[in-house]
Amino acid sequence: MAAAALSRGDMGKALWDAAGAGNTGEVTRLLEAGAPVNWANPMDGQTPLVRAAQKGHAASMRVLLDRGADLKAKNKDGRTALMWVAFSGKLHATALLLDRGAALEAKDNDGRTALMWAAFSGKALIMALLLDRGAALEAKDKNDSTALMWAAHHVKVEALALLLDRGASLACKNKNGWTALLWAAWNGKVEAVALLLDRGADLDAKNNDGTTALMMAAQNGKGGVMASLLERGADLEAKDNNGWTALIWAARNCHVEAVALLLDRGADPEVRDNDGRSALDLCRPGTCRSALLGAEHLQRWRRRRLLVTWRH
Repeated sequence: MAAAALSRGDMGKALWDAAGAGNTGEVTRLLEAGAPVNWANPMDGQTPLVRAAQKGHAASMRVLLDRGADLKAKNKDGRTALMWVAFSGKLHATALLLDRGAALEAKDNDGRTALMWAAFSGKALIMALLLDRGAALEAKDKNDSTALMWAAHHVKVEALALLLDRGASLACKNKNGWTALLWAAWNGKVEAVALLLDRGADLDAKNNDGTTALMMAAQNGKGGVMASLLERGADLEAKDNNGWTALIWAARNCHVEAVALLLDRGADPEVRDNDGRSALDLCRPGTCRSALLGAEHLQRWRRRRLLVTWRH
């Protein structure tokens, strides 16, 4: 008894599975049998081409493209085949899609381009190829983040260097006021911070909350970055919109080494925020509190000594 013919949906699912597995022979057989080349999986909206791209199977992608696969197809997140291969760093697959006319500036649901996805994962070779083919260096996603900010967010130093070499703007801010330097400081990557500063990043730029790079590093206890920023002249006593300094942030989050570093560099433990609270008021009991108490007593002694000297 002859086997029942597969439905169009079953044929499409079989093609999708074969493309995802990189089974190019099966992809070819199914297409010749009439499988719908642009069938979309109802779970995620991926077509066989997008699925093959996600898994990095260039040979299967080529067969699908030869049979009319739609380069503009997107999954439910709005990602195209080009975005997937850019993110995963598949150079030959990226070149294939570009040669076939893939849209460089297509955006996913969050407004991210293939270049941003490559920057996100630090795939410098892919980024260079995309830029050579005309990708927009300063394209912005829905939060106004650029490829440079994504590279900084994920501290991809090689990607940062490439984008800066190509002329990426260090002054760009996203909707929250974050710059590439703020992202690098937040993540504590000394090499990334040094690179951005060497290229002219604004040391004391603030986000919408008034937070500087030094405060970002202090919040997370990133001592290496803090030392680098201070050596470059970062404002030790800068305050955010709540009146918090780097020292208050470090104390509040119980980063003892960060507190010690800031005190050693001359941070004032008696500075108060908009509500009248000092670093000592906001820190929890323990070593951090002991360090602040010692520094506060020393500050008071110095001030009394200066007052006595002035009177005489």
